[in-house]
Amino acid sequence: MAWKVIQYQDPTGQVMVARLPPEGTAEFTSGTQLIVQEGQLAVFFHDGRPTDGFWAGRHALETQNLPVLSKLLNLASLGASPFRSYVCFVALKTFTNLGWGTPTPVLFRDSEFRMVNLRAHGAFSIRVGNPEVFLQTIMGTQRLETMAMIEQYLRSLIVSRFAQTLPNVLTTVLDLPKSYEPIAVAVKQAVRDEFEQYGLELVDLVIEAITLPPEVQQAINRAAGSRVLAPEELERYERVARSDALRDAAKQPGGGAGEAMSAGLGIAAGMQMTREAVGATGSAAVSPTPAFLPASPGLSADQLRTKLRELKSFLDEGLITPEDYEISKRRLLAEF
Repeated sequence: MAWKVIQYQDPTGQVMVARLPPEGTAEFTSGTQLIVQEGQLAVFFHDGRPTDGFWAGRHALETQNLPVLSKLLNLASLGASPFRSYVCFVALKTFTNLGWGTPTPVLFRDSEFRMVNLRAHGAFSIRVGNPEVFLQTIMGTQRLETMAMIEQYLRSLIVSRFAQTLPNVLTTVLDLPKSYEPIAVAVKQAVRDEFEQYGLELVDLVIEAITLPPEVQQAINRAAGSRVLAPEELERYERVARSDALRDAAKQPGGGAGEAMSAGLGIAAGMQMTREAVGATGSAAVSPTPAFLPASPGLSADQLRTKLRELKSFLDEGLITPEDYEISKRRLLAEF
């Protein structure tokens, strides 16, 4: 039975190409109505080859608008004689927010960490740039129709090109923060050339993240921990270190104002040397680990009064801050 109307509407928005009928061919006659939606291209096929195409609109099939098919079938006029064919409706819109990612880690030869397993993921957007090539390759040889099926196939191409391109752009993962853009550009160019072989146009490709294995990330974090302190950070560190030194000196048996004062002055002198180094070089690497002295046994009432008076004198003389005074006072009371 001949078809009177040929049309296809995609309610999901995820179909790149739809074939009518899904299998085999159908009968069409003169006057059969072909309705092509906006953003679609309808292409007639005969013996597995594309023949005549139609853009959006309503078309009454006649010999004049089916020149290639009429010639192949030797039809001077369609008349009432049916002819057999099938039609593919190609979506021409841009498909966005398609995801890609490495299903397994990509092995990368790093100049600092030797061999590193990297994972990456991102997004890409495509559209059909050459319908004829697209239908002959993706539809004709791969038999892929929905966006989900095509996305899975294209994702494998992106991951492959990512693994091949990465060593040409990156030498060590320590440079990753500044290398995202060059890596994305190189992968995009490699993938674009690959997609064009299938009649597809790569609209955009984004690398959202490249992640490191935990052991490499921990090594980088440790290296970042040995960072350079700014002058204002040195001031804060000096106050904390001085307070700790005064506290530890006060814990020593017989430790009085002289020892505590010497501890505070020693910290101040050391920090002054650090500031002088900062002034000479512009920065200084400082280890934020104070030298702790052995703890003393619990304090007697007389010792507690002496320590508190000494601590108050340090506050009055400006050797420690009110915050340091309160912390040290609570510690002394806790030891009573």
